[in-house]
Amino acid sequence: MKQVAKLIIIDNDNKYLLMHRSDHPVFGVDPDLPGGTLEEGEQPLETMIREVQEEAGIDIDAQQVHKLYQGTDYSTHGTEYSLYSVVVSERPNVTISWEHSSYEWLSREDFLIKIQSANDTYMHMVHKIV
Repeated sequence: MKQVAKLIIIDNDNKYLLMHRSDHPVFGVDPDLPGGTLEEGEQPLETMIREVQEEAGIDIDAQQVHKLYQGTDYSTHGTEYSLYSVVVSERPNVTISWEHSSYEWLSREDFLIKIQSANDTYMHMVHKIV
């Protein structure tokens, strides 16, 4: 079973990090969160921490992370989704990888508006949970 783990990062001004894909073959330039697919032997939390570092250049302290959801309820293909959140004490510097073309820090309301239009069912789940 495929497993995906992603992170909602909220800064000290209550702004949410939203990334934009780099013309993904399925999801185009959809809004996205840092995170990704589990590699063999990884746990969702480990994957999320690794992927956030790879995709955004941000080091996350696992002790500060909260699990918001884990399951397959929102997946149309049986993929297990894990969603985490973290509130950071100050806005981190973001260094995007090739997987994303841009990012922005948004209010909760603007964040929810933007993810609502995504093609990815993962982001639909985020919209319902947040």
